[in-house]
Amino acid sequence: MPRKLVIYDPLGIDEPFVEQIRQTAPSVTVSVATKESLAEELAEAEIFFGYHAPAVFRGTENLRWIQATAAGMDMMLVPELIERGLTITNASGVHAPQVAETAWALTLAVARGLSTSFRRQQEHRWEPGPYYDLDGSTAGIIGLGGIGRRYARVAAAFGMRVLAVDLNQPPKPDEVESLWTLDRIDELLEAADVVMISCPYTAETHHLIDAEKLARMKPTAILVNIARGGIVDEEALSEALLADRLAGAGIDVCETEPLPAESPLWDVPNLVITPHFAGLSTRRVQRLTQFFCKNLQRYLADEPLLNVVDQQKGYPVPVS
Repeated sequence: MPRKLVIYDPLGIDEPFVEQIRQTAPSVTVSVATKESLAEELAEAEIFFGYHAPAVFRGTENLRWIQATAAGMDMMLVPELIERGLTITNASGVHAPQVAETAWALTLAVARGLSTSFRRQQEHRWEPGPYYDLDGSTAGIIGLGGIGRRYARVAAAFGMRVLAVDLNQPPKPDEVESLWTLDRIDELLEAADVVMISCPYTAETHHLIDAEKLARMKPTAILVNIARGGIVDEEALSEALLADRLAGAGIDVCETEPLPAESPLWDVPNLVITPHFAGLSTRRVQRLTQFFCKNLQRYLADEPLLNVVDQQKGYPVPVS
């Protein structure tokens, strides 16, 4: 049976990039599936490039490798799929530039009171909003992967002291003053003026930032979440913001997405919300295809793949 590769991404993969994949693996049959044809196409596939809810992989007896177009694997890694023993790689680092840009944009939006200024612009009011200095303050990063490292560089360039915690202790960049294990998160929260969350969403990090953790933060501190909504207890965050126990927060992710129109989060005045678009880019497909083609070459040559997900942990674990 000829080797088959199936492509399906909810946002689409343009034909020039499909052709690039075909040229990378001329001995492999490459099929671009629609949402309706995906299950049928996967029935004989060895490789899947894209993203979909895990139910679609039932009955895919020939499937050996899934290259996800997302970094977060919380929606895909259900026990039924983990038990299959497939090789799964993700897009960690591929979207890091755009996500870090959004994280910093949210930081600035809250620190310089832009959401208040936008509202006052609509009201034709010439009046400054609240503002907080970043220069000389402390950034605390939860999760020092590709996104966290980029954010650290920007924060340091703005004159901030940078602290970080991480589950796996990657090499410490020069911009980071101290890199701690996750069990020292309380120290980070107490010291930081801005806390930026960029860690994977797993059972261990569900509601990692709850009411108790929020209470450890300074009342002048800012929280930024561009990872997954479930890492933050949204009710506790809303209460802290409404009670002025935090200066503000910026979130690109919510526990329920799309965020329902009736959600009280919309009306929290010192909260900036963006619609989980941090990883989007005009070069998204180009970057994903380049990464996949590099991994595809490795796969066909029986070489170790990049970003292999530890399916028990839910993310790639760096090899020391």
